[in-house]
Amino acid sequence: MDLSHKDITLEVTKKKLKCGSDTICMMPWEAMAVNMESNIRPCCRFNNKHSVSPEEYKESFKQLRIDMLNGKKDPRCTKCWEEEDSGVPSMRTRANIFHGLKFKKQHLTENFRKLTHIELSLDNTCNFQCRMCSSQYSSKLIKRDMWAVKEKPDIEFYVAKVQKSRYKTLKDMDIDWDELRSVKLLGGEPFMSPNFMDFLYFLDMRTDISKVDLEIVTNCSKKMTQEMADILNDFRYIRLTGSFDGPKKINEYQRVGSKWENGLDNWLEYGEMLNNKRMVIHQTFTVLNVNHLDESLKLYEPHCDSISWSYDEYYLNFLCAPDWFEEWILKTNSNEKLKEIFKQKRVYDDEKWRRVMRTIYALDEFYGTNIEEANPELGKILRIHNKKRVYNHTCDGDPNCFYCNMYKEVI
Repeated sequence: MDLSHKDITLEVTKKKLKCGSDTICMMPWEAMAVNMESNIRPCCRFNNKHSVSPEEYKESFKQLRIDMLNGKKDPRCTKCWEEEDSGVPSMRTRANIFHGLKFKKQHLTENFRKLTHIELSLDNTCNFQCRMCSSQYSSKLIKRDMWAVKEKPDIEFYVAKVQKSRYKTLKDMDIDWDELRSVKLLGGEPFMSPNFMDFLYFLDMRTDISKVDLEIVTNCSKKMTQEMADILNDFRYIRLTGSFDGPKKINEYQRVGSKWENGLDNWLEYGEMLNNKRMVIHQTFTVLNVNHLDESLKLYEPHCDSISWSYDEYYLNFLCAPDWFEEWILKTNSNEKLKEIFKQKRVYDDEKWRRVMRTIYALDEFYGTNIEEANPELGKILRIHNKKRVYNHTCDGDPNCFYCNMYKEVI
């Protein structure tokens, strides 16, 4: 869930949109996201279980468009509804501004209009092993995820099977390329992908890229070649999003394989090589680094045009945490949006919180690291509270009890 570091509210977004619709989203009319299995959905937030084949795309979401026109909120779009209920601008509201809903609303029907936006993960080629990520998005994580499935089945990792060269899905689709106005590329790591340059030339042969906006999400680990810069500068506009997750030590702990200084040097060099661009630093906050949120946002402000951030919703989600964790985090951070997210979304779930704890220590075991060295304040408070649970818990002698096995020296 991308949240701007700037003071942007849902009310401001709606006022700018000047549109009374609380349900219409332009994405099902003008966009598509190609997922890791080469299937299609209206956007990356749409429930992936309901993605369809490229042949079915235009017709499959007709009912979704009808419901939106009739004021119904589709449950497959839950992420945006939740953001708006929390007072945060959602992808829906931002997309409607970009796609010009206020000018097009009166012309919308149940039919797909035209494809103006594509979001595409080229492949899962990557050189990082980010702790909150999976082998679906990083080829480097296949070994880790295979280990976890075998040795730590209770943390529910999985080994993904993904296709390469997913952009080739687009070759056989009925697309009017002259209508295309924006493309977002993800990975893996796009600058490492063997398909990156091929895809840019693929676009260049099919449309006038000087009319197309291009967004690339990168981990900043690779140098930009002059050949890359030359074709990128042919696009109308470049939004480059660099991923950093906190100060040096915590960033390198969470984003295994990263070298903080190298990444920042590359990031600044990208800015020098690109012309009409916007440089955005994006941070993902998890239970591992959220206590440094304020510090992290301030750290990167001098190095970009804007900062966005999101929180992990899976392996290392802090919104299932107990009361004491929320109280501690809000004592260390003054960010108003973080406070609102805790208020609106945190629901203590003991089993999920145990799984988060198991994940932290299992990954430390695999990587040979220690959370108390990377983030001493967090490591200490987790140790204190987990030891309290050892003394107070009951497990009826379960040999797989998390607290018994993790802190045998305490009991």
